[in-house]
Amino acid sequence: MFAKASDYAQLESGISDPKKESLAVLTDLPSGKSQEDKEVLGVFNPQGELVGVVDLVRDFPQKSEWMLGLLELIPEARGKGLGKIIHAALVKKVLAGSGKSLRIGVLQVNLAALNFWKSLGYEKIGHTQQTFGEKVQEIEILRLNLK
Repeated sequence: MFAKASDYAQLESGISDPKKESLAVLTDLPSGKSQEDKEVLGVFNPQGELVGVVDLVRDFPQKSEWMLGLLELIPEARGKGLGKIIHAALVKKVLAGSGKSLRIGVLQVNLAALNFWKSLGYEKIGHTQQTFGEKVQEIEILRLNLK
């Protein structure tokens, strides 16, 4: 999946390493969180092929707020409404898990993603900078209140 979606890695860090990205989505955690707080979900097409990945961390950075570390789809699966369907399922999951909000950090250079998240009602609550590979990225922190 990460090999097919290498455009995001190129945008983020300038380097695509699908094996490293696959391991990272399974193991990377924010400070103070454990694997029990993390869920990695696969998105499959009707033929059973993996076309996307979701990385979700509960109660981060605070209780009842869940962080979407990643929602990535292969290019062929984008722009067809799948992201909205996945998001609706995630909202149900978070609400069922006593979550009250969702949070995501979005690269400012990723205008399509910023527009997508804002179209779902996410609002900017902050800004940060992070280095990925050799690139320093400006990141908008967005939140959607669910209750």
